[in-house]
Amino acid sequence: MVRRVVSRDGTRIAVAEAGDPAAPTVVCVHGYPDDRSVWDGVAARLADRFHVVTYDVRGAGESDRPARRDGYALDRLAEDLAAVLDEVSPNRPAHLVAHDWGSIQSWHAVSGDLLRGRIASFTSISGPSLDHAGHWFRTRLRRPSGWGPALRQLVHSTYIVFFQIPLVPELGWRSGVGRRVLRRLSGSAAGSPAVADAVHGLELYRANIGARLSRPRPRPAEVPVQVLAPLDDPYVTPALQTDVARWAPRLWMRRLPGGHWIPRERPDVIARCTAELVDFAEGAPESRGLRRARAAGMVDFTPERRARTAGTELVDSVERASESVALRRARTVEAGPVGAVEGAPERRGRRRVRAVEAGPVDSVEGAPERRGRRRVRAVGAGLVGAVEGAPERRGRRRARAVEAGPVDSVEGAPESRGRRRARAARFDGYLVVVTGESRFARAVAAAFAGAGAEVRGDGPDVPDVVVDSRGTAREFAARMADRGEGGQLVLHDPAEAARLQREYPGLNVIVAGDGSPERAARRVLQAVARNRHAGI
Repeated sequence: MVRRVVSRDGTRIAVAEAGDPAAPTVVCVHGYPDDRSVWDGVAARLADRFHVVTYDVRGAGESDRPARRDGYALDRLAEDLAAVLDEVSPNRPAHLVAHDWGSIQSWHAVSGDLLRGRIASFTSISGPSLDHAGHWFRTRLRRPSGWGPALRQLVHSTYIVFFQIPLVPELGWRSGVGRRVLRRLSGSAAGSPAVADAVHGLELYRANIGARLSRPRPRPAEVPVQVLAPLDDPYVTPALQTDVARWAPRLWMRRLPGGHWIPRERPDVIARCTAELVDFAEGAPESRGLRRARAAGMVDFTPERRARTAGTELVDSVERASESVALRRARTVEAGPVGAVEGAPERRGRRRVRAVEAGPVDSVEGAPERRGRRRVRAVGAGLVGAVEGAPERRGRRRARAVEAGPVDSVEGAPESRGRRRARAARFDGYLVVVTGESRFARAVAAAFAGAGAEVRGDGPDVPDVVVDSRGTAREFAARMADRGEGGQLVLHDPAEAARLQREYPGLNVIVAGDGSPERAARRVLQAVARNRHAGI
């Protein structure tokens, strides 16, 4: 049954409901050029446990179509959502799951004041906040390393420029060309949008894109946010969707195999991911999948972290990241040599000046020893230099890291870069299956267990990572593919790895490589960390 809800400006919104009204409410918001039917598969899977609400956004489906362009502004869309919530869940915060333009407008709603306290959680699919996107482009374009991701997204977004041209896009939709292009880019999952919905929905782009991208505002979201980023989305790159930690202090992130219309392609996956966050927001324990997704977002949920400003450089430095260049410079300006005493790296210029004044005494007093002095003493003392307190030679440090592993950093020696990367890769919430009883299998099992993963030899559950030494990777790959969230396989045979990668393109396949078991285990951890959640 469909009913009409009247928004603040008089626009009538068509709303449909399913499930028990006494259960937690999940509101699904569709994008362009869809109507609420895009959620049919997801809603059917959620309705047995939740009160599921879908509605046609203004300009689409059975809802009214404003005559003026400003009727499609983000503020008007947020008012529509508020009117729907007033009707379907007036006394209890609701959970949002949104796709494409539905996600764009939901980001605007949850990061503003209109719905403060009305939203319990937000699952976003293939739709970033326009303000966040504006900041993202500005940040990327400031440095050469960000030009690649920014250029890729610009290529994916060329259709937005086309939509700004008067009359031509309308002609394309009415002639049938638009539908054919859409199907060629996205396949049958794009459906068959109504021409009227496609034509009127163009005003969403024209009313909002230019103003928001050119003058982005800082818009943090206080609610729990889960980002589901399809890896094969031809319109929104995963890089743009997932780089939101600075705006979402409570963030879960999953990169999923699939295209832009993944709610139609894999409604079971979307329903399961949404239900996990809804259950957690309603008080249930955090599921293994959510713990894994939280690790992808690299967010710490301790009360101390929540009390501070999440997403800042200082929090990153204290909680998990190496200190940023800007932070280090700022602290050095204020504290001078005190920074070195407190444990921060001392400025190179300051170190040189002090080395001229104090010579080798510095090393005894705790300051870094001059390179020339260190070389001279290394010739006579070798390892003794490190024991006596001087910085250890890089070659010796590498050799000792192989023998001693993480003990070095505990004992006070500088931690190797490889060990630091492996240690930084936490795998809380991951289930790792390691087959076989070889030295390599034991080493990699110990490495994953030390990084927080649950390690088993097998079991009925679908693992997140499989390190296969028995030749059973194909069986695990099929399990992972059936789940629809991808996974990572570690094999020894490059030919088999290539075959499985072709057969299961949603999975990551890593070749373990040669070398000592311990060294190979560290390489595996680093490779899995680099591909973290690329398909998991």
